[in-house]
Amino acid sequence: MATRSPQNQASLYVPENIAHNVKTITFIRSSMSAITGSAAGILGLTGYFGFIFYGITALFTSFLIWALKTQTKPGIYFRGRTDVWTEGVFGGLFSYVLFWTLLYGIVHGVYLSTLEEKRIIALMITYDNYNICSL
Repeated sequence: MATRSPQNQASLYVPENIAHNVKTITFIRSSMSAITGSAAGILGLTGYFGFIFYGITALFTSFLIWALKTQTKPGIYFRGRTDVWTEGVFGGLFSYVLFWTLLYGIVHGVYLSTLEEKRIIALMITYDNYNICSL
């Protein structure tokens, strides 16, 4: 077998197809980041647990892309074999954090504010009862 020169290998890839494949991965990662960020917010994950959850879901998403979209042969569809695992991971992190904090605030923020209101009302009643009893 004859080895191919770097110029011949570069001509094997069509730039438009590579760009389309990268856009597809970016779309998949953005969608999964929004979905998993929403799940993390609804579950009430905070701090490092939320970021660990993102790491696990990003790894799982990469595995699904590698197994289902590229049929375990990413070298055919991308210039580098690691593009499936690394392309768009940090871009997806921003979407993840956006949906994570949004849904956390919607679901758990309302609960916390009503809980705080109940505490304030209980303190006011206790204070009023104390003043009434002291007369």
